[in-house]
Amino acid sequence: MGGVSVEGGHSGKKSVDAEVPLIPFIDLLLCCVMFLLVSAVWNQLGRINANQQQPGAAPSEDQPPPEERVKLILQVQSTGYVLASTAGDRTQIAKNGDTYDIAELRSKLQERRRLEPNRRDIIVAPEDGVRYEDVVGAMDLVVGEGYPDMSLSDGAAL
Repeated sequence: MGGVSVEGGHSGKKSVDAEVPLIPFIDLLLCCVMFLLVSAVWNQLGRINANQQQPGAAPSEDQPPPEERVKLILQVQSTGYVLASTAGDRTQIAKNGDTYDIAELRSKLQERRRLEPNRRDIIVAPEDGVRYEDVVGAMDLVVGEGYPDMSLSDGAAL
């Protein structure tokens, strides 16, 4: 234990000794440090970055309108996946019984990656009634196949 000793003076006063319990304070400090390290470092592993499509501000009149880029859309429907674009192409990936065909979706995304190697964005649009874990599985697969700028939109808006 840490202690503080103050010797008595020559005026006849007695000495004052005080003991400070340092071990509980050190234990508390170590617990706080470990908690902060664990919560700050590992919270990035379980996160999927997604942004929501929202209408932006209207461009100013003196600037030309931005070039319209072809959007790539993955629709998660109750019947399966639909990989489509605003250019008009559309690929149906039907379910295998009650489960979604993840392997077929992976191959279609890889094929699409070979066609457009610089594309980083895709819109995942789940239909109403699709289970949350199926949507998250599709989002995880999309990010894993090289589309980190994933957006999440509702299926009715597309």
